[in-house]
Amino acid sequence: MKKIILALLIVQFSGSLCLAQQVSTTGQTVSVLPEVRTVNGTGKISLIIIGDFAKGIKSQLSIGDDYGRTLSFSVSDDTLITDKAGKTITLGDLKKDNRVSVVYVIGKRVNRAQSIKLLER
Repeated sequence: MKKIILALLIVQFSGSLCLAQQVSTTGQTVSVLPEVRTVNGTGKISLIIIGDFAKGIKSQLSIGDDYGRTLSFSVSDDTLITDKAGKTITLGDLKKDNRVSVVYVIGKRVNRAQSIKLLER
């Protein structure tokens, strides 16, 4: 009986060692990335800024949602922009007051648009 209890204690102790986290000896702290949440926003376009990489201007889009809030997004080359039929278009094809649906990732300083779909012209 004593051997069984001793074996169980050894297994429990070694298991906890396997699950322990390693602490850095250099004194550096490890940062944990914030949770990434993808959200869908719908509204009318209130502002479009088409960026110019050479001048350091980033593309941006702002919409007024159905609740009176203004949502702003950064738009990159990776952002998928489509019309009602699903055909790929450019940011320049969108106009103020077009109704769009934007799937975006909430950021600390800026929301990043993953996709923009034109709903109404």
